[in-house]
Amino acid sequence: MVTFFYECLYVFTIASGILAIASGPVGVGKVGILLFLGQIAVTSLFVIFKNGKTTGRFISIGILSAFTIFIIILSRYDEFLGMAVENVRLLWLLAFALAAFLLGELAAYVRVFGIIISLLSFASLIPITILKYNVSKLYVAAVFLLMLLTLVSEFQRRWKKSGDKDIKKHMVFTSPFILLIIIVVLIMPYSPKPYNWTVVKNIYQIVTETVRDIRIKASIRKDEDYAEGQIGFSDRGDITGEIKSNEETVLSVAGIPNETDNLKLRGKNFSQFSGQEWIDDDASASPDSMFDTIGIIASLEDYDDSVRNYVRWEKMRIEFIQMNTSYIFVPEKVAIRKSNLPVYSFDVINSGSDLLWPKSKSYRTAYNIVYLLVNTENEDFAKFLVNGETPSEETYNRVLKLQFGLENDTEYTYKKFIDHQQYIHDFYGKEVVLSDELKAYTEKLYEGCENDVEKLQRIEALLKTFEYTEMPGKIPEDIDNESEFLDYFILQSRKGYCSYFATAFTLLARAEGMPARYVQGYNVNNGDKSSLYVSSNMAHAWCEVYFDGAGWVSFDPTPGFGGGTYWVSEAKPSELPPIGTYERKETPTDLMTIPELPEEEEDKGIVIEWYMVAIPVAAGLAVIALFFLIFKISVAIRLNKMDYDRKFVVLCKQILIVLKLLGKPMGEAETIYEYKVRLSKDYEEDLLTFTDDLENYLYNPAGCEKGYKEACEKAFKIRDTLLEDLKKRSIIRFIRYHLVN
Repeated sequence: MVTFFYECLYVFTIASGILAIASGPVGVGKVGILLFLGQIAVTSLFVIFKNGKTTGRFISIGILSAFTIFIIILSRYDEFLGMAVENVRLLWLLAFALAAFLLGELAAYVRVFGIIISLLSFASLIPITILKYNVSKLYVAAVFLLMLLTLVSEFQRRWKKSGDKDIKKHMVFTSPFILLIIIVVLIMPYSPKPYNWTVVKNIYQIVTETVRDIRIKASIRKDEDYAEGQIGFSDRGDITGEIKSNEETVLSVAGIPNETDNLKLRGKNFSQFSGQEWIDDDASASPDSMFDTIGIIASLEDYDDSVRNYVRWEKMRIEFIQMNTSYIFVPEKVAIRKSNLPVYSFDVINSGSDLLWPKSKSYRTAYNIVYLLVNTENEDFAKFLVNGETPSEETYNRVLKLQFGLENDTEYTYKKFIDHQQYIHDFYGKEVVLSDELKAYTEKLYEGCENDVEKLQRIEALLKTFEYTEMPGKIPEDIDNESEFLDYFILQSRKGYCSYFATAFTLLARAEGMPARYVQGYNVNNGDKSSLYVSSNMAHAWCEVYFDGAGWVSFDPTPGFGGGTYWVSEAKPSELPPIGTYERKETPTDLMTIPELPEEEEDKGIVIEWYMVAIPVAAGLAVIALFFLIFKISVAIRLNKMDYDRKFVVLCKQILIVLKLLGKPMGEAETIYEYKVRLSKDYEEDLLTFTDDLENYLYNPAGCEKGYKEACEKAFKIRDTLLEDLKKRSIIRFIRYHLVN
């Protein structure tokens, strides 16, 4: 180990000097902390390989083989080839490392060469100063360090001292003081201008970003379920007795319109309620979101009314932070699959009414979406909810063709749209039977209502008078159906958090014959901000009710929540053509014109699949195993070819190593006989006969060849017996023996 550090002093010093003086001319670039550490790391490989034992060298070869195969696998990516070409100049680091290793070894072990290279390096500062050649402080520090090493080495050689006279040890032990001097040189200001501490700032920034990434990745759960009772998005629908605050930042959202007071990002939809929890048994694979978006545009085309500004296209960007989930969070009316909209460069799975990634996504996953912003808070839109109808086939097909470019796609035919609409009525419109007491209560509540929209508004107004609390207490265990939950919540408790209110609203809507579903996601109160971070505390539940004309529409009955999107409706046909006028124009003026999305950010890193790591690792291990096997075979062959006297010495060394691994090493001042006596307490006489033969070999070198042959045969048996004992006691030490012998 002393030899390793001694050589590193010279090799690393010269490597630093070469990097500082040559990086600019060859185009490597400005020497920063990362480039410097990279040069030291590459250079250290040469020193490690030189000083490593056979096993260490085999491991080095295996790692190099694995890395080479990994690079070959990555070379099939154009992005990697581009990066490789762009950074090919970094191969100079390998040349610098080799040169530094050769020069450093000569300086460390050839005294004259060390003096000459030190003097030449110091002399180079003279023309640099005269010609005012701009060099970094790293080069000056490397020159001074090399000079100090040479001076200290010469001083050690001339210092007459007793005890350990190994110069290498003295150099290693004095090196911290030498390095301290160099560090002082590096940090001292060298310009009249204020020093901006660029290196320190860069280190701080790198460390800060690294710690932040590690902290975020370590805090991300392996699934989207939060611990019971903790606020946050979940794919479960159980209603707990109380919930606790959770400040984790899970998403970032950019592109929120000014007209939106509360942005709702839908994640998970549920279909059936048991009295204690929601479950999702919707197994439909129909593109619910796309049908919903296509349907409302076509229905507005058929809507017999004056021109109204009910919907418009918007765009949004969402990025995962402390999130690991297979769910895609989207606004209500999203165009996310199979259209001429530039909305996605990823695969999407329709599972029931949910949108899913093919596999879970996590930190820094970002996606752009195009969606319809719905003027939900405008009274004219409420009229559309009442009077809007299922679009005609002709209008639907025209919208499908001109708005989405899907006229030939069999997945979005009008028949499938109608079938899906009927499926929603059948599946999400299942009858909810109310108790006689609650039925009488709701009949009184609905007095004077002329349509379903007014009934929903009455339900929403009623529930907003209840108490919002995060500690409502658990739902009584004897409640096991929808009717009993409604009686408990509306007629008795009248308090809870969002899950209680959304559940009650959904069930009451179904009781009036309206298809409705329970939704979990995030409710973002953005104020006047267009971009913000979403925390777990913004997780929310609400209800969506289905209308044949408008599709799914959100209702939020939770007290303190609500408020959607509002802008003033206009009726100016001359300036704003009616929705549904899809004539091709070079400069479209229709508010329904689809916006262009920002360019999708390409993944900066190459996606590393499991096999891309497994194959190089397996290949590296195979190379190590092959070299190790060849080494063991060659050692066995050399041992068999030895004379018996030399063979006996090798076997005795191996036996002593095994005994040491067994915890019975021979003491430094212990004689062979004393060692034998100590071992006899734990081992039988037959296993200790090698000590007698060893004494005979050491003190009676004129022994006959036959005696050594018999001694070798006994030593073989003793070694193998002890190895079996070692294998039983510690398989790790057994492997360690074979790796080094």
